Amino acid sequence: YIIQQSRGLIYDEDFSWNKHTEEHTWQQHPIPLVFTADTGRVLVKFGELGTIKPGYSVIEVNRQPVTGTMGPTERPIMDMVNDPEAYPLSLTFGKGKVGANEKLMLASMFHSLFAIASKISPIEGSSGIQELETDEFSLHCFQTITGVKFFSIVDHKQNSL
Repeated sequence: YIIQQSRGLIYDEDFSWNKHTEEHTWQQHPIPLVFTADTGRVLVKFGELGTIKPGYSVIEVNRQPVTGTMGPTERPIMDMVNDPEAYPLSLTFGKGKVGANEKLMLASMFHSLFAIASKISPIEGSSGIQELETDEFSLHCFQTITGVKFFSIVDHKQNSL
């Protein structure tokens, strides 16, 4: 991501892919997960099953790729999940890509956190957040003299970095 000084997202590139997917087949209704379809894709909202956690998206229905919230037969995925006649039903889950609105929110939020960190730092003249590390990912940031910020989010499971 590249953010200009006025919080605007100048450029972003997503090098992630669905490396990890998990398929489950249910013979009967109901599925022990709660879904939502409010971000242009069907996401797990509540519940866990194996490695599937909230935030994972449905990427295939009956081994056929989905388009947004629609299944392979142009029927909404939510209708298929809630219809006992649609079973047995096979769903493949994966981590969804970050959408354009989510990227803008992330860039704006990071710019604000960066500014707050610069102000409350105990080190005089601190330049803000340079690295933020969690169990799942690392965020690295470099700010130029003109105030443009370059930041990257790196998954710890990525072995080529």
